Amino acid sequence: MQRTQRLVFLVLLIGWTIFRLVRYLRVADSKRPKVAAPGPLPQPPAPTTPATAQSPVEPVGRSGSGRAGLLAAAAILVAGSALIWAVLFAVPAFDDVPAIWRLTAGVLASLFLIRAARIAVARTGSGARQSKGDDRNPIK
Repeated sequence: MQRTQRLVFLVLLIGWTIFRLVRYLRVADSKRPKVAAPGPLPQPPAPTTPATAQSPVEPVGRSGSGRAGLLAAAAILVAGSALIWAVLFAVPAFDDVPAIWRLTAGVLASLFLIRAARIAVARTGSGARQSKGDDRNPIK
């Protein structure tokens, strides 16, 4: 009986997840602007050469690709993940803790690592920053 009950709850959980996902997709699709008139779409303008075109959103003077920030973020994620998972599954003190709790703790700790990696990218200056007075948004 216990196996049947678990199977039923698993099916219900999967069904509920699919229902919520479809609902979120419908809500997201309903907030998108609709095409005003049916018919052929206007042709996009001809592309400009990348050497002369400058991004209207990117601040002036930022030509680097921000590799230092990305490398710092990758180092934080890789080293932190290796340390977290090694501590959770290689230290004998945690052998009595069920695996599901150790897995959950590892995933939640990884979320903190992602936050730390974002902070590292922002501190190195490779993240996309704009001042409040910088009005280079072409969509506005």
